[in-house]
Amino acid sequence: MSKQIKYMKNQVKMLLIAAAVATAQIQVANAQFTVPGTADPLLPNVGDSDDYNPGNGNLDTTPAQSSVLFGTVTPGSTISWNATGSTGNTPTISGYDANGDPSDVTGFAATPSDLIFGTGNFSTFQAPINSLVGLFIGSGGADFIEMGSGGSAVVPAGADEFYMGSMDGYQWNNNSGAFNVYVTESAPDGGMTIGLLGGAIVALQAIRRKLVR
Repeated sequence: MSKQIKYMKNQVKMLLIAAAVATAQIQVANAQFTVPGTADPLLPNVGDSDDYNPGNGNLDTTPAQSSVLFGTVTPGSTISWNATGSTGNTPTISGYDANGDPSDVTGFAATPSDLIFGTGNFSTFQAPINSLVGLFIGSGGADFIEMGSGGSAVVPAGADEFYMGSMDGYQWNNNSGAFNVYVTESAPDGGMTIGLLGGAIVALQAIRRKLVR
């Protein structure tokens, strides 16, 4: 083996190692969570209460019915998740997975008289009942997302926290079951990994040309 080819192979190894390190650095946070059926997505803030169905006398409060906090997040990063388990909007578990019951879609919208929410600035949201849902919250208000059993979402501008809950129409305090959720936050790498891998491919092509001559 010529010294030049040996040198080029070493370059490839270094580029591949650098790409692997860059990829590892992109993942900034990951954790496993239990999200009970009683986790009210309308209650991300300690001290809040939710009587979303006014006058029903079944008030949800924190921390008993709090939604589950993933942690702080960075706008522009990507949240990815996988979820198993089942919840129920009654004391009986529904048997549906984290995608919920597709034949029963429910929703809610913020009105100041209905709930105390820290920031009540969010649009009408709908999702299958007993599905896993998420909530980005921050200076820009609140953004709900339908999570289901797996997927990803980009953290919106102004968001600094991410919460999870089980979808219901009102009164989460008599719900049942739980989801087991694995969540990862990944920051954009600005093309670094792709660039490093591209450099490795170019070097490998040069080695191939040397060997076939």
